[in-house]
Amino acid sequence: MAKTTAKRTVKSNVKQSGNKKGLRVKFYIYLFIVVAVLGSFAVFIGNKYFQDISNHKIYVEGKVYELKGGATVKQTVIDLLKDDYPDFMLSLWSTVYGRNFSGIQKGKYYADGSKSLTDFLHSMQKGEVFMPKTPVITLVEGMTLSAFLKRVESVEDLPADAEFEKKISDPKKFLADTLTDKELEAIGGIHDSLEGLLFPATYPYFEKDTDLSMIKKALKHMASYMEKEWPKRDKTILVKDPYDALILASIIERESSIGAERNKIAAVFYNRLKRGMMLQTDPAVMYGVSPDFKGPLTRSQLRKDTPYNTYTRAGLTPTPISMPGAESILAALHPEKSDALYFVAKSHDPKDGHIFSNSLREHNKAVSQYRKKVRDYRNSLQDK
Repeated sequence: MAKTTAKRTVKSNVKQSGNKKGLRVKFYIYLFIVVAVLGSFAVFIGNKYFQDISNHKIYVEGKVYELKGGATVKQTVIDLLKDDYPDFMLSLWSTVYGRNFSGIQKGKYYADGSKSLTDFLHSMQKGEVFMPKTPVITLVEGMTLSAFLKRVESVEDLPADAEFEKKISDPKKFLADTLTDKELEAIGGIHDSLEGLLFPATYPYFEKDTDLSMIKKALKHMASYMEKEWPKRDKTILVKDPYDALILASIIERESSIGAERNKIAAVFYNRLKRGMMLQTDPAVMYGVSPDFKGPLTRSQLRKDTPYNTYTRAGLTPTPISMPGAESILAALHPEKSDALYFVAKSHDPKDGHIFSNSLREHNKAVSQYRKKVRDYRNSLQDK
């Protein structure tokens, strides 16, 4: 009986022990499942969170982000997204993905909200720094000084120099103060006007620039250009100094917009000067009426004597009549070999160019043809 009881007790203990082991196993299984589920959920949430960070569009106030030298990926990511995500998540993201963006380069980067964080960091790896578009001002060939000055003064984000008017109104002092002796020699010395002395071109301007500094740039550009080109001139030309060359170039500039004609127009003017003939060029007369006069000229204006009326006065005008560009300057320095003494427009359209003649008889015939074409054109407009 005692043995039976002992056996029952042993069996009961074994059974209880087995039940406990079973419960323990089940507990661990359940725990594993819970941990696995929670872990999977955490991984899912973490991946989604990381994905959100990776795809976050980078925008900074002012649209330009400056990466300082020596900054790490982690420091950069936290700096960019500190207002949107916890630092510990950004640190964790950097730990996981940071190695993909090693070698980010210092500089300024465009951050307008169009690039994700990963794209932005790739740009930093490649050193695709932001290159702001430099503002420019374009001064066109054939402009007069007054139009030139108005163009410069009209640029809204170009600061005005307080002494602009005062300095521009005293050309001699302005030239002496702005140019070196060598530069002054290149433009033929000091003159009473800045007309024709500013080189037409496209000029970039920066924060330190003003309207006056842009005029100085154009002036120095002309001096530099003439310093280079004047010594290479055709030594047979009649002009005695660089300033006279600029006067003739300014007239050529206003006579034709067709580059291929300018050397021939220069030849006509030189041929007339050699023979003591008046230049008889309308643009000069128009300048004498008013620097920005657009025409057409009346007979009384053609007959009225002014220092710029080349129908009443021989030789060159006292100053240039516009700002000549490189093509017109080169034409004045290297005229075509020609016997032509006259030229007249082919039609009402300046793009059609001119007819050049060696004699007055040929010229009169060309003038008659021109007048007929103009009449026909006007009649065609009336018929419409």
